[in-house]
Amino acid sequence: GYRIKLLDGKGDNNPQSLMGMDSHQDWALHGPILDKTLMRNYMWYNVAGEIMDYAPNVRFCELVINGEYMGVYVLAETIDAGKNGSRLNLAVDAKDNTFTGYLLLLDRLDGEESDHLKSFTTYTNITKHKLEIKYPGMSNLTDEIYEGIKQDFSAFEKALYSYDYDNDKYGYEQMIDVDSFVDYFLINEFTCNYDAGWLSTYIYRDVRGKYKMCIWDFNSACDNYSHPVAEPQHFELQYNVWYYMLSKDEKFINAVIDRYRELRQGILSDEYLCAYIDDVTAWLGDAVERNDGLLQAGGLLVVLECAARQTDVAAAFGHGGDAGAGASGVIGEVHTGVRF
Repeated sequence: GYRIKLLDGKGDNNPQSLMGMDSHQDWALHGPILDKTLMRNYMWYNVAGEIMDYAPNVRFCELVINGEYMGVYVLAETIDAGKNGSRLNLAVDAKDNTFTGYLLLLDRLDGEESDHLKSFTTYTNITKHKLEIKYPGMSNLTDEIYEGIKQDFSAFEKALYSYDYDNDKYGYEQMIDVDSFVDYFLINEFTCNYDAGWLSTYIYRDVRGKYKMCIWDFNSACDNYSHPVAEPQHFELQYNVWYYMLSKDEKFINAVIDRYRELRQGILSDEYLCAYIDDVTAWLGDAVERNDGLLQAGGLLVVLECAARQTDVAAAFGHGGDAGAGASGVIGEVHTGVRF
């Protein structure tokens, strides 16, 4: 895949609307080589957007680089925050060392220490993965803001792992958006997306001071792992860091059960999902054959020889039309080339 970072002449973020999506400055072009259906990320990002307050915007496109056809890609809004070019309404003030919210990523250890957050669950080895501060970025992450985020998030984790974690006054419910955690649990368990909760796992504190979850990366979901994981009686998230304690609370489990029954009558019903898959398949049409021909020819590995002027990238995507799927599952038309 590729990353598209839009900057102005001064090197500052320059959010642009690509293919009819909300303006953003940081985009990912994902080539779903592991997903032969081409639609896992596209479908579940859109479905999550119907269920949760926030999910990344996404569009299909066919990618052309320097005249060479690269196949079907998914253009996705990366999960980011800031006062310009983001739908997550979080902000920091490095001068005053204050913040209204922040964004964290739980993922594999990568050997880098500068952006790791030494919160309660990391320094106690409850999780052995890295917790990374994604927002604010390094340019605004002063020592004071880092320490404030560490103390703030550790307070949440300590409350969650305390003996009175389910106390109505002092427990976790005062700190999280329960609906967000319930929906995240259901979407990832429903799709057997078992990276969730320990890899590619985003959590953010909103302006109300409540923690919310954000979905990301369904490439291996829906039984697309190299080994079987879709056992009907298995629940995976109950073993992962924050959900380990949430799953012990009867109120949280009852909320999951009630929400599941509600969603199965609508957007997670067999009828809705099968119709959605049929609509996306029909819209992709001949693009599937073009993409499959590229796979058979082994033409996916290409070296980019020159850098792009970001205005060319924005222009290439800016007139693509609406290729998103709404609640009806109906998608529009787009065939987009990118000039580098």
